[in-house]
Amino acid sequence: MALRTLNYSIFKLAGGLLSLTTCAILIAVWVSTTNHARTQVAQGLHIGQSIFTQVLASRENRLYNSAEVLTADFGFIQSVASRDEATITSVLYNHGERISADLMALLKLDGNVISSTSNELDGNGTFFGKELIEAAISDGGAVSILEIGKKLYQVILLTVDAPVPVAIAVVGFEINNALIEELATITKLSITIESRAANGEKLAISSLPESELGSVYKSVSQGFDIPRLPFARENRFFSKRFLISELADRQVWIILSEDLNELFQEFNLLQLEITFITLLSIALALLMGAIFAKNLTQPLTDLAIMAQRIARGDYHERIDTQDSTQEINNLSVAFGVMQENVRLREKKIQYQASHDLLTNLYNRFHFTEIIKGKMSEKRPFQVFGLNILGFRGINDTFGYHVGDSCLRALAVRFMKLGGQVARLSGGELLWLPKQPVNDVELLALRRQLEQPLEVENTVLNIRFLIGLVRYPDDTEDVQTLFRRVSIAVDHARQQENLYQVYRQELEESYLYRLEVLRELKQALSSAQSELAIFYQPKLSLHTGQVSKAEALMRWNSSRLGFVSPELFIPIAEQAGFITQITDWVIDRVIHDSCCWQKIGINLQIAINISVHDVANVDLLPGIMQRLEQAGLDKKTLAFEITESDLMKDPEKSIEHLQAFRANGFNLAIDDFGTGYSSLAYLKNMPVSELKIDKSFILKLDQQINDQSIVRNILALARSFNLEVVAEGVENENALRLLEAWGCDWIQGYFISRPMANDQIQNWLAGHRSVKWISPRAKVGGCEDYV
Repeated sequence: MALRTLNYSIFKLAGGLLSLTTCAILIAVWVSTTNHARTQVAQGLHIGQSIFTQVLASRENRLYNSAEVLTADFGFIQSVASRDEATITSVLYNHGERISADLMALLKLDGNVISSTSNELDGNGTFFGKELIEAAISDGGAVSILEIGKKLYQVILLTVDAPVPVAIAVVGFEINNALIEELATITKLSITIESRAANGEKLAISSLPESELGSVYKSVSQGFDIPRLPFARENRFFSKRFLISELADRQVWIILSEDLNELFQEFNLLQLEITFITLLSIALALLMGAIFAKNLTQPLTDLAIMAQRIARGDYHERIDTQDSTQEINNLSVAFGVMQENVRLREKKIQYQASHDLLTNLYNRFHFTEIIKGKMSEKRPFQVFGLNILGFRGINDTFGYHVGDSCLRALAVRFMKLGGQVARLSGGELLWLPKQPVNDVELLALRRQLEQPLEVENTVLNIRFLIGLVRYPDDTEDVQTLFRRVSIAVDHARQQENLYQVYRQELEESYLYRLEVLRELKQALSSAQSELAIFYQPKLSLHTGQVSKAEALMRWNSSRLGFVSPELFIPIAEQAGFITQITDWVIDRVIHDSCCWQKIGINLQIAINISVHDVANVDLLPGIMQRLEQAGLDKKTLAFEITESDLMKDPEKSIEHLQAFRANGFNLAIDDFGTGYSSLAYLKNMPVSELKIDKSFILKLDQQINDQSIVRNILALARSFNLEVVAEGVENENALRLLEAWGCDWIQGYFISRPMANDQIQNWLAGHRSVKWISPRAKVGGCEDYV
């Protein structure tokens, strides 16, 4: 498409705008005059219709008064009753002359003419308007306009009552040309009265010549909505008609007409003057536009060049366009402001696209580009993944504002390390050091990063999980690097120093965990036999009887073989569906307990629950409902929760566990001695048992330190009035020591391995006579057994 010069465009624009303006003005004048004419015509026709209606109403009143005088005359009534035609005719003539009536007649009730002053109604004829006669008889009178003998009459019919109707008097005035001309003069309108019979015959009385009646009839059908062009002579009349009388076989219409040619004569002259003035204005405007365009072209060309430069991203050259017009100078200044604003906004957008807005560290997207750039250099480098240990707990405990402040403070520390740092999400960070970092340097850096933070008068002790991936030894592409950093950080949680260097077997373990997770979900959602509940008896050292057991979940996968609960339970907790496992275990235990009670076996079964289960508000009501449905006592179930889980948030744990105790369930702290319980929290824990971790029991008869720990735990439990369960008892010596020290319950392979439902029934039956506890009195020491 060919481009045109600005001069041509301005010339075209000015001419076009003026032409459009002229057309718009002419159209506006045309529309305005047309609307004004329409309004004026409508008002004139409305006034004409009112005048005509009033004239007819006035004549109707005269007819009614005259007819009423006639029908009320006693002598006339007697002559009608006696059918004295001579008297009737005389009265009609006299009365008609007195009121100047054009038609006087007397009719029988069947419509036959008795007497008439008109030749069109002789004594042997029948009156034309049958429905008028019926109306007069039923209503006492009727008014209409009738065509009688090619003439139009405005007539009124009144009954002659003696005292019942015996005849009908007719009085009428003729509607003739004289009346029409008079009304036309008054209304300044052309008036036409048209009587149209059902068979198509017409009678017209008009103030216009007969030659123009065709135009009048045509204008009635067209109306005034058809646009009337200036100086046009067609459609001379605008007419309106209305019905003034309607009988079964005839209608009478009044047509009022306005001469539009006379009306639009002045309007046409006005439009001609406007057209001439506008053409002169167009010529002057085109001349001025050409001069203006010439002065405007060069500054705009300069600004266009500047705009192209800004579009290319060049924001540094100064914009300086001097012109004699204020607007061009303002435009030049605006270009300069725009250039600076675009530069700042683009800089801000680029920053937001590449940085984490909370910490001002790089985000994942930009860090990916950095890693790609490093990989393209084909030189080795390290990437450390760091995860703030317990960061979610900081947010939950102190609020997100404290967590955000913590992240900002740590970001400042990371920036001081050098290299490049990115925040992925939450408390997950990546660090790309400038130079390789050895273990000694990493330890020093870790101490620097893990210095306590004081945030809003709160001191936070920060610990990091750290994972290391090396390029190119551990990865060859960015996505693999990110995944393996995550794997290394995840395994760092299991290390004592919370640090893990990526190894190939870690990914194999990671993939295996994923497969475990997938198979476990499938096993829970399908009707399968892979999952099972085994029960390990608990022996009372007071009675020597087994009245309790612990429910232990076992999984023998068809694809993976036997999977230890120590593996799949933590995976389920991390994946967020540990509550589904807990529900499944509770259902199986309740089912088995129902079966046992039917054969006389009453065991209290302890079920392991996690801190996630305790926080589940639906768990306790669900347990109560299922026990009620099964008809089991609440003492049938007990629950164990590990000490480490409790210490993650002891205050919330106490709150949730109190609901279990309030409903009558026994609670035990599992693996006690490994979670660094605070005595302040322990005294408030709503538990009934402490379960000593098996790491202190397995070699109890050999390790003096273990013996000291166990005896202290037993003393502590007695001070809090708690029972103690020792798990991991695998020999008689350990049993005797625990018995002597006053332990309440023991559990371990020495008593029995975990057994399936049917096996524990047989085991209980076969071990009722076993004497587990010593007949000797308990001793205070362990000298006899070591």
